[in-house]
Amino acid sequence: MAKVDKKGKIRGTIGPNVHRTWRDIQVIQSKPKKKPKQTIGSKAAGLEFGMCSSIARGMREAFGWAYKAYDGGMINRFTTAVRSAVFASSKEVGERDIHDANLSFLKGFQFNNNSPLDKILKLRPSAELREDNKVIVNLPPIAAKDIKSPYAEEYGIRLLVISFDFKKGVYSNIAGKEIRITTKQSFEGGSIVFEETLPEGRLIAVSMSIYGYETAFNGGMETINNVQWSPGEILDLWQLPIPATKKAKIETKVCGYEDHDMGYQGNFSLQNIAWLRKKAAKSPTKPLVKQVPKALPAPDLPKGDIRL
Repeated sequence: MAKVDKKGKIRGTIGPNVHRTWRDIQVIQSKPKKKPKQTIGSKAAGLEFGMCSSIARGMREAFGWAYKAYDGGMINRFTTAVRSAVFASSKEVGERDIHDANLSFLKGFQFNNNSPLDKILKLRPSAELREDNKVIVNLPPIAAKDIKSPYAEEYGIRLLVISFDFKKGVYSNIAGKEIRITTKQSFEGGSIVFEETLPEGRLIAVSMSIYGYETAFNGGMETINNVQWSPGEILDLWQLPIPATKKAKIETKVCGYEDHDMGYQGNFSLQNIAWLRKKAAKSPTKPLVKQVPKALPAPDLPKGDIRL
């Protein structure tokens, strides 16, 4: 409904338009459209995306020692890879996280596309998980001339094994190793076996990165890694079987690794999805089709002959 004020200006709504005055100027605008209500499915998908973003952020933080610098699109690329891995799970939305994911989407992820590891080294490394849960990294022979990089006096082949428990929102540094290579000393190649015991029920990931070093002004060594050159890759990942409750407590005491809080918020997303579905189950559902009222029964006709 619109009205004319004392100055002869129209104020209010007429049809799909809104009339108002701004600095003594008559302004006509369209009515703002009402936002469509989100379905439970769209809300759940949004919450799951937030969970995947939190997973990616926690894993990036854990791998901070693995890479010095990353390209500008790495954060979005990694979040997309985590989302694809979780989406490929056989479980439904709200019942899955990275522990149920298809980890092949994260295998071979490059932390810096400006200097991907598969372009820096001529021969490819690999990683495997032995039957006794020992991580093995198979490295080819590496000499300084095999590494495509700016000038460096030394190189470091850095390996890192990390365990993740997103149910608790923590990660642990299981093992780390750096192999130094110079112009006079190369690496003959071989298998690097990490003898550390892996915590059961956790996600295990192993990464490899290359650091270049040169002599600093104080006589020490400083890295040459930067945004343009800092190769690093996730070689492989494995989800270890979740043990029984009693066995899990014993295994935690045996391993004794220090847990680091990731600030993970994904469990709240799963709780919110469960709450939305529970709320929807309690609320009455409106019929999609209007019910047609039942026709009244026909009156009974008198029995016998009828005289006219």
